[in-house]
Amino acid sequence: MDTNTQRAEISSITLAHLLDRLEHAEVEEKPFPHFFVTNLLPSKIYEQLLDSFPEVSYYEHYTKYDQDGAGTRYRMMMTDKNMSGLPPETNSLWLGVRDALGDPQVKRSIFRQLKSGIAYRFGISPDEAEDVPAYPNPALMRETTGYAIKPHPDTRKKVITMQIAMPQDETQQHLGMGLYRLSASPPSLLKKPKGFKRVKQFSFLPNSANAFVVLNTLKKRSWHGREELPPDAGVRNTLLHIYYGEREHANDDLVSKFYAKAA
Repeated sequence: MDTNTQRAEISSITLAHLLDRLEHAEVEEKPFPHFFVTNLLPSKIYEQLLDSFPEVSYYEHYTKYDQDGAGTRYRMMMTDKNMSGLPPETNSLWLGVRDALGDPQVKRSIFRQLKSGIAYRFGISPDEAEDVPAYPNPALMRETTGYAIKPHPDTRKKVITMQIAMPQDETQQHLGMGLYRLSASPPSLLKKPKGFKRVKQFSFLPNSANAFVVLNTLKKRSWHGREELPPDAGVRNTLLHIYYGEREHANDDLVSKFYAKAA
């Protein structure tokens, strides 16, 4: 099987599985609209992905997260160009999964699940949520001991943030993202992150994902973050799948493939 055929087959299998699993996502409204879903990708494909992570040399180094001069956070945008240096079969695997995630059917399903938050943000009916224009930009993230990010709502350029956890096993389940709310209680002011109370933490389980609507208004904000990864954290691998409101911030390859004809 040639690599293009292999990529198309992987994309087709992954897309069908994604659409089925997203229908089974556990949606919650508090502290802001979000969902959690397990077994997001086909199990055999997920196992293949675990065996084929790109070397760290392919990733961009976020120096602002360095701890004592050591890097803790890296990103690899999933563009055709960035993935082209991978071995052919590995390239077909990752791009097949990327293409499935970028499919407009997946976008519509995610937005439909989070319709209450989309409706609130854009002042529309929940029934209109899946039709809100938005464009995907997936990236591989690599984080290690010492990485931390304070509670923040995300930029308004983003519409939905989705994080796919990609650990080898369940030993990293304590490394998931936290959801927060502002708090002026004495305990919240005396410990990190100051002024916040963590109200939920996602389990960082193999092949699971969380997603939330980005809300950044005076009345409601999608506060989320990650406390410092402990010394035994190992590598925290994720696939960060973000939907932006403007095409200029999205993955050009996916926009050309799926959204070029959209108004």
